[in-house]
Amino acid sequence: MRPQALQRLAVLALAASGCLWGTSFLFGKLALASLDVSQVVLYRFFLASLVLLPAVILNRIRLNIHDLPLFLLTGILTVPVTFLVQFAGLKLTSAAVAALIIGTLPALLALAARVFFHEKLDKVGWGAIGMSSFGVLLIVGLPNSNNNWLGDGLVFLSLFAVVAWTFLGKRLAQEYSSVIATAYIFAFGTITLLPISLWWDGTPRLNLSANIWLAVVILGIACSAATTVLWNWGLQHFPTPRAGLFLNLEPFVGMLLGILVLHERISPLALVGGALILGAAVIISLQKAPAQEPQNGNSRGYLYSKSGRLSQAGASKKKFWK
Repeated sequence: MRPQALQRLAVLALAASGCLWGTSFLFGKLALASLDVSQVVLYRFFLASLVLLPAVILNRIRLNIHDLPLFLLTGILTVPVTFLVQFAGLKLTSAAVAALIIGTLPALLALAARVFFHEKLDKVGWGAIGMSSFGVLLIVGLPNSNNNWLGDGLVFLSLFAVVAWTFLGKRLAQEYSSVIATAYIFAFGTITLLPISLWWDGTPRLNLSANIWLAVVILGIACSAATTVLWNWGLQHFPTPRAGLFLNLEPFVGMLLGILVLHERISPLALVGGALILGAAVIISLQKAPAQEPQNGNSRGYLYSKSGRLSQAGASKKKFWK
């Protein structure tokens, strides 16, 4: 296939990933109407782990025993810590507002990289962080009938766990294909979530309506497993720094579906705040990476997909795609 055709397909794959992540707020909200928080998260990542399992089996890649603690810690932060908190917030607040709050992640990663890794941040970068912060204040900082401060706060709090496992997982992506690493991390996270869910909410329900099962299956297969594969394939045929722009589709699509499908109301101030958040994310995505890296042929997965330029890890030594 010609390079231009491959690049067009890569654009479609990256855009599809961003849009599918955006739909997770809608389907999460639908699933939470009938299931407890821990059960939604458990179903989601059990299905995602199941779908990614063949990649591990076919490639016959064994984990280095010295990497097990890091895989376990990253799995705990990725699944139970991040998504129990995030979905608890989603249950209380609207999908549209939750999606917009998630849009602050690039700014949080930029700030974390500056504080913990001393990466340089110019005036434009600081301005983007300020825009994003002010956007959050406009969305959740003003009292109105549509906002749930606890729910908004939990969604925002979950992003700190995302920042943590994003940077913790960098070494794993240097040793393993990101699809393989993601499969193991999802599996470890699901295993650690299982006893928590059983203790907290009891045995997962099976007598669900077709609509709820559909929402859960889409969350696990489309919003988690498929996005990993699509994103990695797209990155192999599209410049990595520019790919970060497609991540901004997530909060936009999430907000749009919340308004159009769930008929959620969002205040004019919240819309302004959302525009500031999305604008800041675009600015950060367009900033040059602090270090040069190869543009093509490197596989990066879910761990780094939602973090923009600042979470781009080094080239994977073991490629999943051949």
